[in-house]
Amino acid sequence: MNLRFEAKDGTAQVEGASIFFPDVRDAKCGLRVALRRCRRRLGAGERRRLAMRACARARAVVGRARRIGAYLPHGSELDPQWLMRRLERAGHDIYVPLVGRRSDQVLRFTPWRAPFLTNRYGIREPRRGHTIKASELDLIIVPVVGFDARGTRLGQGGGHYDRTLAHLGRAGLRPRRVGLAFECQRVASLPRDRHDVPLTAVVTENRVYRGFGSA
Repeated sequence: MNLRFEAKDGTAQVEGASIFFPDVRDAKCGLRVALRRCRRRLGAGERRRLAMRACARARAVVGRARRIGAYLPHGSELDPQWLMRRLERAGHDIYVPLVGRRSDQVLRFTPWRAPFLTNRYGIREPRRGHTIKASELDLIIVPVVGFDARGTRLGQGGGHYDRTLAHLGRAGLRPRRVGLAFECQRVASLPRDRHDVPLTAVVTENRVYRGFGSA
């Protein structure tokens, strides 16, 4: 997708057309709208097919990681559950995030097979029980709205993963951070705040992008 962000004037280039945003926050909101629209255009059947291809590629990226954090898909997000089931059968421990009651909290993770409920954001998550910190994971598979050549991740906008990854970065605790995305979510350049931690890799249906941040 031909899209880039110009930090000096808040201009985003979307498929050759300039759209002006007054600040970085507005720019991110505008980019989310454009990228979600592109993702939805794939259609449900095509998303399922491409998700399986991306998940098959991601198995090699996981390697020997034992404790793996993943996510339950919401809306048109790439569904990682095909990968999660196969990793579980291979002996990996799979965890999914719990959203804290306070908006400023970092994510904690709980075993995937716990009973589910729907949280205040309309996202399925396990009922609260035994949880671990993100720093106790070997690898985190994160949802992506958009990503660029530097490993910058554009998320849903709630800030939960951003806060969690920033916390790990400040503490020097960095499990590998792997994004799952469709190829149409790759853009030339995205805004990056000072606290943003780049992804270690991004896996799409076409290829594995590596070398962004230290593992």
